[in-house]
Amino acid sequence: MAATLSGKTFGGEMRVIDIHGHLNVPGARGLLAPESSQPKKAHATPGGISDPARTPILHDMAARLADMDATGVDAMALSPTPQPGFYKANRALAQSVSALQNDHVARVVADHPGRFIGLGMVQLQHVEDSVKELERAVTQLGHKGVFVAAHIAEHELGDARFDLFWAAAQDLGALIFLHPMGFTEPKRLEPYFMTNVVGQPLETTLALAQMIFGGVFERFPRLKVLAVHGGGFLPFYLGRFEQAFRERKECRVHIQRPPKDYVKQIYFDTVVFEPEAIAYLVALVGIDHVLMGSDRPFDMGDNDPVGLVRRVPGLSASDQAKILGGNAAALLGLD
Repeated sequence: MAATLSGKTFGGEMRVIDIHGHLNVPGARGLLAPESSQPKKAHATPGGISDPARTPILHDMAARLADMDATGVDAMALSPTPQPGFYKANRALAQSVSALQNDHVARVVADHPGRFIGLGMVQLQHVEDSVKELERAVTQLGHKGVFVAAHIAEHELGDARFDLFWAAAQDLGALIFLHPMGFTEPKRLEPYFMTNVVGQPLETTLALAQMIFGGVFERFPRLKVLAVHGGGFLPFYLGRFEQAFRERKECRVHIQRPPKDYVKQIYFDTVVFEPEAIAYLVALVGIDHVLMGSDRPFDMGDNDPVGLVRRVPGLSASDQAKILGGNAAALLGLD
């Protein structure tokens, strides 16, 4: 099968699609300046680009395209880079920032046919407003999904307050691009860039655990969630979740089936850096639920995402093609 995105194809059949990319939206940080300048009491800033030469990739699309060409990527799903203070913004400000970012992503996609796929952002701290912006982003702007942080204004993603949003995303077929924005308890992680090395995947682990045990995947079985950074630590320590489900009644309040069943509903990217880790993900959730991602140009992005997939042991050429682009095309409705 071939994606409808124009341009060259991978192996004559499939384009290479990077599911994990960000861009800076001009003006977004300025709108949030009063919020982002407040003392950080919870989240530690997680990002980092140590090589200044890579910074333009976040806002200069010519630089981004050159980087994609250099790494063998034909198309990339782009979401706005998270801005400090966004999930604390009031209704009016949050709507302005959401609209600004979503409109900008849509323009980038329109200006570069076949190279970018739009993922927006919504103000999930204001649930009803987030539903309206999600509908606009998908039905009017053509976005295929939205960025959702792993923790929203002191509320966990398993909280039933977000059910209205999950229901809308499920009905629209919108992808939830689940991504952390730093770690909520950062003090012990200050040295050695641990806010990112440990904190980012741990935050994703906590979010997925809240969604699983909170019954989100049971209530919304068609919800499409992609967990970045390989789903954090969850897939690689799932046995402990299974043991808790068997032994602890509080882990069975909202779910009827073991956690492993719900994990198989989730999609995962390949930003795990080790081919054996990708092989484990494939064995756990199936070949169709693993998608290539890079997270470039950040320091913790993968500099050779295509080569990493090529090195995964036990994959056939067809399996590689699915991870490199086929699964993304199917998940995002690009066929």
